[in-house]
This record gives sequence, C-alpha cells and structure tokens, in this order.
Amino acid sequence: MTDVVSAAGAVSAALVTGKMTESQLRWSRRHASGTALIHALLPISRLLQQRDIATDTTTWATAVINCMATAQAERSAMPRQWAHLEGSLRAALGEATGLGHADRIPVDDCREFFNPDRHWIDFAADYLTLVLAGVGYWREESSTRRAGRIRIPSFDRWLQETGRYFPGLGTWPSPEALKKHRGGRSTLP
Repeated sequence: MTDVVSAAGAVSAALVTGKMTESQLRWSRRHASGTALIHALLPISRLLQQRDIATDTTTWATAVINCMATAQAERSAMPRQWAHLEGSLRAALGEATGLGHADRIPVDDCREFFNPDRHWIDFAADYLTLVLAGVGYWREESSTRRAGRIRIPSFDRWLQETGRYFPGLGTWPSPEALKKHRGGRSTLP
C-alpha cells in the first residue's frame, strides 16, 4: 500500500513541477492501461457470474466486443509474456458462450453462435477472476521490474494446471491420468 501512495505522491509532485521521470511515465501508462483492461473485463465477469439471468445476446456481444477492442488497444502496454491474453480471453469466452469472435461478426448474427455452457462458464469465470487479479497487481505495482514479473497463464495452460481440462483426456481427468501428461513447473501464482 505504501508503494502505491509513494508512487501517487511522486506522480502528483511531478505534475506540479512539470517534470516526470521515465519511471513515472511508465507507471502512469501502465496504470491507465490496467484501468482500461479492468473496466473492459468487469462487465464480462459480471455476466459470467449471472449466467442464469444474463441471456441477452446483444449484452454479451457488446461486452465481448468492448473487451476485445480494449485488449487489442492496450496490447503494446502489456508485458510481453501476456501476448496470449487476447487469444486466451477469446478461447475462454468462446468455450463459455460461443461468442469468442463476436467482434468479428455483426451483432445480429451473434444469436446464431450464442450457446452458453454452464460447465465452461464456470471455468471462464474462474479464469477471468485470475486475469483481473493479475491485471490489478500489474496496474498498481510501482516498480517496472516487478510489474514485468507478474504472470497470467494462458487459458489452455491454466485449464491443464488446475486439472480442469487436458486435451485428449476431457474435462476433470483423473489425477493418475494427469500425472503422465504434466511436465515442468506450474505457471500458476
């Protein structure tokens, strides 16, 4: 918390004097980018949590379109290891609702693809919770070096690491079957 207060104080002092250091500029850009991503992800997170009452295709499509546009716009500010984030969000939303590519088709045609799956909606909701936390930590980190170390695993890797899905083994495979296929360290925090 003191890092955030210190960073905010440094930025406000720099604004008053008219001089910002390179570090302050990077923090300011990271904070703005993280805020934009969080604001785009929160509506989708709420829709996933309200799956039983959130059935309006247009609402879903609009949220997905906004999310994908923001992820594309903020790509240059994100850490390099987050290059998968747009694709991971598409995969999670595609599996959960069928609307992973809603930004590439007319909104009226989204009804044809909208097919919510309760099982995958739960997976996507949990993954978005992880993404929101990671983006939040990244946004608030005052050190550029520490911010660059914040990891968000890809959706596919996260599914495998949490034992929810493994290609060829289906959803919730047995622990014995997973042991044979796991390799290396976990990427989860």
